[in-house]
This record gives sequence, structure tokens and C-alpha cells, in this order.
Amino acid sequence: MLDKHGFNRWAGNYDESINKDDRFPFDGYYDVLSVVVSLVNPTENLKVLDVGIGTGLLSEELYKQGCIIHGVDFSEKMIEKAKLKITDGKFEICDVIKNHYGKFNSQKYDAVISSYFFHHLNLTQKTELIKRTLNENLLPDSKIIIADVGFTTEREFDKAQIKHQNLWDENEFYLCGESIVTHLQSEKVKSEYNQISSCAGILVCGE
Repeated sequence: MLDKHGFNRWAGNYDESINKDDRFPFDGYYDVLSVVVSLVNPTENLKVLDVGIGTGLLSEELYKQGCIIHGVDFSEKMIEKAKLKITDGKFEICDVIKNHYGKFNSQKYDAVISSYFFHHLNLTQKTELIKRTLNENLLPDSKIIIADVGFTTEREFDKAQIKHQNLWDENEFYLCGESIVTHLQSEKVKSEYNQISSCAGILVCGE
């Protein structure tokens, strides 16, 4: 698992490396991002928070369609890249585990999105972040939309772990759709998981 310094080093060629990589865990990467955009249903002045915004690949398209973008990330180099794409955006460098969304903690959004970030959080951290966001950061009838490496069932998860053992990072916490949905429902969080690519899906939380 890369730390903050690792992501700072990766920031320079992140977009190019993702674009060329059709292996696990990035197979279908842009298809997954496209589905997130469609779920957000971007309109002028829609207020969106991107958690783990990275270089801004996902939010750039929402920004082009008139959305107001706020972004948080723990890598200052990634934020620098995002600022070049989203010139009117507002950004915060912070660790969401320790500080939630930093200066955006009191803000409410029409959508909270995240792409290929939540696998850095263990189940407890995922749950706490989702629940706090639902309680404190969403406007009525809004949702959290999380795109990440994942698989629908535990059986498919286990098969993928064997198939991709040379690329599988045991220090990361990939999504298993049926497991995370069952867990969140036990925490009174309405959620749904849909597989999009061979190795990634989208978890939607909220009403």
C-alpha cells in the first residue's frame, strides 16, 4: 500500500499510467468513472465533494458540466494536479480518518463521491466515514457514490484473489459487494453494490 509520499511520487504520471493499464486492479477504470458521472447526474451548480480526489480525473468531467467541486486528499502533489483540471474547485489536504473532511466538515453536498480510494480504509473506517457523511454532509435525497476495486460475491472475491495473486495487495481492503452491503444494512445504512468491470464496482449509500 502506498503512503502519502508514495502517492506524491506517483502524481506526476498517474493519469498516463492508469490510461495504459488494462490489468487488475485498473481494468475498465474509465468505464467505472463514467457510471459514477451518470449516477451523479451533473447539473449547473450541483455541489459535489470528491473524497480522495487524486489528480481530479473523475471530478473534471463533473466540473465541465457545471458542478461545484470540493476535493480532499492526503497527497499535496495529487491536489496540485487536480487544481490544474478544476481551476475553480476548492481543496483540502487532510487525512479523512483523523480529520474527516477538514475545513469542509460543516459543508453539505448534493453528492459525495469517491473513486479508487476506499480500499485504503478497513471495514471499521469505511463504516464510520460513510455513517458520519450520511449524518453530517449530505443534503436531503442525496447519496454517497463509491467506485473501487471490488467483486459481487465472496466466491468471486476469493477467486480473484487467487487469479491476481501477483498484483493483489494484502494491505488493501477491496470491496466484496454482498459482505459490505450486509454489514452496512446491519448498521442501518441503506446501500447497494453493482459490478461494473471485471474487478471494480460501485457502492451507493443513502436514500
